[in-house]
Amino acid sequence: MTERPAAGGVIALTLSHQIAVSLAAATLPVLLPALSHEADLGGDTAGLYAFATYAGAVAATFFCQGFFAAVGIARASLLCVLTSAAFLLLLLPGTLPAILVAGAAIGACYGPVTPASSSMILPFVSPGRANFLFSLRQTGAPLGVLFAGVLVPPLVLWLGWTDAVSAIAGLVAATALAGWRFAGRLDRLLDRPKVDLRRTPRAVVAALGNRRLRRLVTVSCLFASMLSTINIYIPYSVSVLAGATLTEAGWAAATAQVGAVGGRLLWGALADRTGSPRIVLALLGLAMAAAVAVFAAIAPEWPMYARLLAALALGATGAGWGGVTLAEVTRVVPRAEVGNATTAMMIFNYLGVFIGPPLVALALVATGSLRIALLTLTAGALAGAALARFGLASPATTADR
Repeated sequence: MTERPAAGGVIALTLSHQIAVSLAAATLPVLLPALSHEADLGGDTAGLYAFATYAGAVAATFFCQGFFAAVGIARASLLCVLTSAAFLLLLLPGTLPAILVAGAAIGACYGPVTPASSSMILPFVSPGRANFLFSLRQTGAPLGVLFAGVLVPPLVLWLGWTDAVSAIAGLVAATALAGWRFAGRLDRLLDRPKVDLRRTPRAVVAALGNRRLRRLVTVSCLFASMLSTINIYIPYSVSVLAGATLTEAGWAAATAQVGAVGGRLLWGALADRTGSPRIVLALLGLAMAAAVAVFAAIAPEWPMYARLLAALALGATGAGWGGVTLAEVTRVVPRAEVGNATTAMMIFNYLGVFIGPPLVALALVATGSLRIALLTLTAGALAGAALARFGLASPATTADR
């Protein structure tokens, strides 16, 4: 009989997977200031890369339950991380087509990791700690981007950008392989979903049919457009608006992710303590809009600490909501349906991601002003805040039904 692992070990495994695949996805945006000089790539590349990445994520998430059934939930997550390391090498030609292919491939690895993590964590958490523990696990995404901001610029200066990409790919692969035995042990305890090609379409239909889940998914979708733009555009924006160097842009991206890590833990703990996640989400939406307005105002005369504080605030708000919405899924649907409902939510999240970076890229092309382009994001943040405050009913625990 397989010994039941501690909850801390399960969370550590899921956290390491999210950090690694997020690091893979964030490598290109941090590289972009350097590539823009060498390969004549502009700011619209960031938006196109994000579109390709999350198109791959949507497609893979749609079919991920079948993948989980075939190889096991934990091993499927691990294989996604391992494969993302190989797909990082597709960036090496440095051309726009190669970047888009790499983005779609890495996105296909990124997509299934969150639904897999929810299914791995759920049997080991109590409802009273759900917001905090899901938020803890969700810190993996900003931590991966933080590591990209800290590691990629010095590697580029030391090795050149092509060898830097190869080094990051090796680190991602090593992270995946380190958890191989534990993932196998965990899969022997977890129930595999049955192979059913209609499972995900039914989950999407169910999400749209459940009033509270539909509104929660909509809030998450609107906020996701903010999150993706933070990850994609902060390094480029600091470089263009404030004349920052590659290293300074990388530190701004890293600072935003520090804010995201702290924000996710803070908002998750606050939602647990107050018992009112909808109020927390509403306040976050208002704070996001304010943080975007401040960040869009940065200029060359701003001291470095002011630029970093603006990035910190944007990260803490725009990337701080993920654990709260995932934990809310466990309240809205019965426990047996959490995996399917999370898959549906992530599909809509990735669709929401399409709104952000391409909208900013389109506004940038149309107006020629990066500041105006960034300010378009406030509309989604305010709409999400209003829906969270007035559209979500008071929480009612249903996960144990």
